[in-house]
Amino acid sequence: MLYLLLFLPLPFGIYALRDRHLRRLGVLGTTVPLLSIALALLPHTDARGALQLDGVGLFYLVLADALFAVVAVYALAYFEDGHDTHAASFYAPFFLFLFATHGAYLTHNLGLMWTFVEGSTLASALLVYHHRDAHALEATWKYLMLGSVGIALSLVGVILVYALLGGTTLDWRGALALAASAEPGRLQLAYAFLLVGFGTKVGLFPMHAWLPDAHSEAPSPASALLSGTLLNVAFYALLRYTALMVPAGLAGFAQGLLLGFGLASLLAAGLFMFAQRDYKRLLAYSSMEHMGLAVYALGLGVPWLAMLHTLFHSLTKTAAFLSFGNVFLAYRSKVLRRVGGLMHVLPGTGGLVALSLLALAGLPPFALFYAEFQALWHSPPVMMVLYLVGLSVAFVAVALPIGHLVFGAATQPRSVPQNRLLLAVPAALLLTVVWLGLFPPTGEVRMLAEVLPWKP
Repeated sequence: MLYLLLFLPLPFGIYALRDRHLRRLGVLGTTVPLLSIALALLPHTDARGALQLDGVGLFYLVLADALFAVVAVYALAYFEDGHDTHAASFYAPFFLFLFATHGAYLTHNLGLMWTFVEGSTLASALLVYHHRDAHALEATWKYLMLGSVGIALSLVGVILVYALLGGTTLDWRGALALAASAEPGRLQLAYAFLLVGFGTKVGLFPMHAWLPDAHSEAPSPASALLSGTLLNVAFYALLRYTALMVPAGLAGFAQGLLLGFGLASLLAAGLFMFAQRDYKRLLAYSSMEHMGLAVYALGLGVPWLAMLHTLFHSLTKTAAFLSFGNVFLAYRSKVLRRVGGLMHVLPGTGGLVALSLLALAGLPPFALFYAEFQALWHSPPVMMVLYLVGLSVAFVAVALPIGHLVFGAATQPRSVPQNRLLLAVPAALLLTVVWLGLFPPTGEVRMLAEVLPWKP
């Protein structure tokens, strides 16, 4: 059954290379991830083979499939309303990206996991190049070059881990059992390579340079997938490798690095957001901020909180990119100063933009407020100050554009998006984010995270 779940998207990716019927591709793009969720939720025998689906893998697999399905619904309306001549070419890399994502979450072989993480990079790069112009080419080239450097460094870490485990296994459970016998100094070196390598894909400072260009140049549905699912794939790999440090007695070493990178990413992202004049780059740096917060939560030794933060961020950022996708359809511009007074000319889109930015800023009752408050509660006193400074800077940087974008002097759009799904999909996501903020699934996520060796 797990092999069926793994390979399910692959034939549809091959099929999408030839089919140009947009409606049919859009229906398949929605149906395949939903079918994957159904297969994932079926009972699975723990065969302890190359493919396994434990609580953490199930959490991220279902989240990814749900976002792929939601984005596919929106993408059909987006491409039809925008009259995109390359619309049909979106779906082949869409399915290949879904296949690589499935592979990363299903395999318990740490070497194969690396392969699928690299596969997600290659598939998503085609989404970045969707518009096929000079800017898209530059962003894709930067993404591939920096991503390849990062993934090469993580490969060095994988090889070192394999050697330190005696060259006997890369199975995650087997590695957990053998980690205590690894030479600590060399394992620290291996983890440093892994953190920098996978941290590049996560978008941590200072390895983040690919992220704003890739998110900005991709079409809005692809930007939502990059931020909502791609970053989680790399974070998941980092989560698995960090777990190895616990039985090895190196949890404190790993957590110190994670806290440092997390806080640095939070502070840097807040400053970068102040300088942005492109709303998609603003959202990209917001992704850097929130992945930094997830890494910070992992550094606190609270993996369930890190998982919760990635859940809340994925849903909120997807809603934000799709809301701003409507802005792009109306104005054909990503420049902030060319868009204003949305509540006067496009009230539905204006409301979604305002709510999505407030949600990203971490205001209650949105779910990110709960995650950020929990991280503050678990922080040591010294860290609290830097954490609060970073949150304050990021809050102002994200909330500041609302005045001009939503309530400022109106600028007339070039066209008015007509398809109701363009408003309904991000609205449904924001309602979900509010619901999760009011009723956070802390107990459920704690239970799923029990496979990780951290102790409360």
